[in-house]
Parts: sequence; structure tokens; C-alpha cells
Amino acid sequence: MNLANADTPGAEQPVWDARSAAEALGGDTQFARNLLGQITAQLPDDLAEMRQLLAEGDLLGLAEKAHKTRGGAAYCCVTALLGALRSLDLSARSGDPQAAASALVAVAGEIERLRRFVGGG
Repeated sequence: MNLANADTPGAEQPVWDARSAAEALGGDTQFARNLLGQITAQLPDDLAEMRQLLAEGDLLGLAEKAHKTRGGAAYCCVTALLGALRSLDLSARSGDPQAAASALVAVAGEIERLRRFVGGG
């Protein structure tokens, strides 16, 4: 994990706000890194579940899963993923499956970007 570039925007937003994550955890940078790794490891399963919910047309379930996943993203300060999940949550709640599908593509891209950053992809 390249912490030197953690606050440098790779696309529009930083992948991970290392400083804020450590501050939220009482300044414990190592714990912040460990937590980021744990959440990143869970994201492929979360993405698979979101894709399944979309395929089933369960937009409310998709919105709820996106919202739940946002909680972990917010706790870890993974800024870009947090924004993509927020868009997915709102798109799914609007009842528009095409908008939700587009938002899910963006979420998948941010998950991949985060996994590359952490070194798990």
C-alpha cells in the first residue's frame, strides 16, 4: 500500500484519505491500514451481492446493500468509493434500473481502483 500517494487524487477523488482514517481511529495509522485491508477484502463479495440484486430487479435491496457498504467506506475514509456508493444508493432508491446499473459500474470501478491501491487486485 502506497501511503505516500494516499491523499493524491488518482481520478476525481483520492482512493483513501489516510490522514482522516488515522485521526478517526485515535491516530493509530497501523489500525487504519489493517481496517482498510479488511474492508477491501470484503468488497468483492459485496459487489457480487449488489450485482445479483440488480439482476433480480431488487432496487430496494440494492439501495440497502449500497447504504450498508457505504458505512464501511465512510469509516475507512475511502473517499472515491464512498461517493460512488452514495450515487448507487440514490439511483436505486429512485427506482431507475438503468441509472442504478450505471452507478454500479462506477462502484465496480472504484472497488477495483481501491484493490489495486491496497495491493489485492
